[in-house]
Amino acid sequence: MNQPPSEEEPFYFSQRARFMDQLNLAAVGSAVSVSRHFIRLTLSKWHARSIEGDAALVVSELVTNAVKVTGVLDRQPTWVGLETLSLVTVRLIGLDTSVVIEVWDVSQKMPVLRKPGDDTEGGRGLLLVEETAKDWGSYRTPRGKLVWAEIPVPEATPSVLPRRRRSERSNVRLAARADPWLLRSLLVGLQTI
Repeated sequence: MNQPPSEEEPFYFSQRARFMDQLNLAAVGSAVSVSRHFIRLTLSKWHARSIEGDAALVVSELVTNAVKVTGVLDRQPTWVGLETLSLVTVRLIGLDTSVVIEVWDVSQKMPVLRKPGDDTEGGRGLLLVEETAKDWGSYRTPRGKLVWAEIPVPEATPSVLPRRRRSERSNVRLAARADPWLLRSLLVGLQTI
């Protein structure tokens, strides 16, 4: 992407998501590593392991930025700091041949792509996202902002990624599928409380 990210709703809003998983995290430093694990597990489940490295890098940078803007960075935060703790939401959207990573936070401050000098520490996160992702952008939401990045799945064709299967017995009543032993055990457990 050669131009700055727009604040419009992204292209993928017009596409039908085939898969979607989401994780809400407290805006603290450990959110970065937890988001990487979430990405790896989800991509493994979706049979898209070939992009795990790129997706982990992108989510790390986006969540790091969200935590820096809205989170508690102290290793030993005060109770007051914890009372005002914000959330960061990471959502992974599987399209036909790509995966979109969304990171939402409560800040209205939009991300700015900077070209830091050679001696500058930090500030390269969005450059890494731009180099790694096919496309990226951001837009304001009623309660914050959302930053997204699209990563193509190289071997993906619509028939390669797994499809959700409709239940053949979707019209079967729940009671007919219930396990009597499990229900009995649950009832005994509730009666002992």
